[in-house]
Amino acid sequence: MLQYRYLMFYFISLSLLNKSMKTKKYTVLFLFTVLLLSISCTSHEKEMPETNREIKSIDSMPVNKPENIKITNNVKAGESLSSILTNLSVEQKTILLISEQKDIDFNFSNLQAGKEYVVIMNPDSSIISFNYKKNNEERCKIIFSEPLQYTLSNNMVQELKEINIDIKENTEIMKDNTLDMKSFLIGKFQPKDHSDFILVDKKYHTKSEMYLQKETLEAFIKMKASAEESEIYLTIVSGTRNYYSQKSIWERKYNKYKKENLTDIEIIQKIMIWSSMPSTSRHHWGTDIDINGFDTYFDGTNEKANKEYEWLKSNAPKFGFCQVYSKKMEGGRLTGYNEEKWHWSYMPIANKLLEDYRKLITYSDITDFSASEFAEDLQIIEEYVFGIECN
Repeated sequence: MLQYRYLMFYFISLSLLNKSMKTKKYTVLFLFTVLLLSISCTSHEKEMPETNREIKSIDSMPVNKPENIKITNNVKAGESLSSILTNLSVEQKTILLISEQKDIDFNFSNLQAGKEYVVIMNPDSSIISFNYKKNNEERCKIIFSEPLQYTLSNNMVQELKEINIDIKENTEIMKDNTLDMKSFLIGKFQPKDHSDFILVDKKYHTKSEMYLQKETLEAFIKMKASAEESEIYLTIVSGTRNYYSQKSIWERKYNKYKKENLTDIEIIQKIMIWSSMPSTSRHHWGTDIDINGFDTYFDGTNEKANKEYEWLKSNAPKFGFCQVYSKKMEGGRLTGYNEEKWHWSYMPIANKLLEDYRKLITYSDITDFSASEFAEDLQIIEEYVFGIECN
């Protein structure tokens, strides 16, 4: 705008100058115009520093530093530190290190349902610390530094600043976003096409082909190597079975028992002594494996099997595995399948999937196989899917 004023001033001045040479009237007009335009330009120039000051003040405005995030919750029934930290994207190798820590006199794998815990995360959602209220006096704390640090104190080391934040539950743990979670939970997918699954090397199993979740296989390989140090040799005899594989087993047994003139209810009860209904098996998830044999191998008379089972009971939890179908007893597990000493579940992933199953799956999803219409009458989800125990 300033350039246009100077240009105007030039042309007007030139015109008036020519005329002023002829008359006094135009000479006066020429001088008056020069005066006005000079004042205008000077006034504009004085305005510029103010604009510059405004820009400078904006640039120098202080930026508020984001604060850490605090999550307070209570341990839910069946929930473990492993499942909590997995949901917070903590690496499995870190979780395993915590389970083996000896720095303080507390086993972080034994969180009690109903107890309060507090998680502190930085603004980028990376975990800083985990604080567990053991009782009214004692607090146990994990500091996620390098290396990990542990404290056991009679009161909180520092007050945690209250922060209001909405924590959204993440119902997806799979990296393949194109896969519908409900279909995954009930086994209606192909493991070979899923990004979280891997073809298992033949040296680790007895099948013609087997797939598992990558983390499950990595944990098994570590457990197998540890077992061999004690001259215990572990082999997977059954891994992932999707809905279609489970349906094939189900229909074969159903047709066999149907020839014995049993009712559908009686057939279901007989099949489910050892086999799951399609859409309800933990083997769908790639987290569960059968090791070394089945019921006849682990019937208590095989000394080799007995040694293997004792080793697994003592050591499998160190690698994230749990015998979910433990012995039924008062004060323990009362529903579901009979004891299965061979069936071990990789809990860092399976815990979250079981919770997703609780939220997403209904009896309307358990369909398309013989006698599936009786699933709700027999309370298969409540009695069998959730009829587990993991100490």
